[in-house]
Amino acid sequence: MNYQELGEYLRSMGNQVVGNHEKLEGIPLARAAQSLERAVFQFGKKLDDFLGGRGPGIQELDELLKSPQAKAHLPLAGLNIISRKLFGETLKAERLPTGRKEFFARVKKEQVGEETVEVLKDFFFQAAQMVPPPEDKVSLQNELLRLGSLPEEELKFEFSHRLKSLSILKNLAKANSLPISRSPKKSDLIDVITHYARRAHANIAHRAPP
Repeated sequence: MNYQELGEYLRSMGNQVVGNHEKLEGIPLARAAQSLERAVFQFGKKLDDFLGGRGPGIQELDELLKSPQAKAHLPLAGLNIISRKLFGETLKAERLPTGRKEFFARVKKEQVGEETVEVLKDFFFQAAQMVPPPEDKVSLQNELLRLGSLPEEELKFEFSHRLKSLSILKNLAKANSLPISRSPKKSDLIDVITHYARRAHANIAHRAPP
């Protein structure tokens, strides 16, 4: 069946449904209608993308980047994690608005809209499942070691998402007896925690048996 035949078939079936909608009933037909609705919706999105010259998945990606999920879970560090996964490198932008534009343009250029949508959805799911920061001293000490083992983009994501609160950073520093002032700035805390986390992890790795 070519696209012209498909269009004519859908028009004919649509006319049947409209003309007989008051008679249609029953669970089997309703289930089939639900399956058809999902399939038609997905096809419609891909058709809009194609006719709009945007490529598969680009419209959905645009919506995801503007969604409440993106606002809650996608700082620039998170976008760099995704960029690294898709393209093997981070973004050149240093601020989130320009980073999103750069990322969106790269996805369109590389024509990986559908793949990006799946990666982004999985990222949102994982970010929403992250456990709250620990509160007791031993757990905070273990947290410092864990942070020291993270790649650079993931560490920045932690500080801009899960550990973005100044009070959490202070608790983490105090539990590990890190040298901080009485009223430290957030950026200073991040620098101190990063330095000692990397050093602590290196010491553990150095002592680990081969």
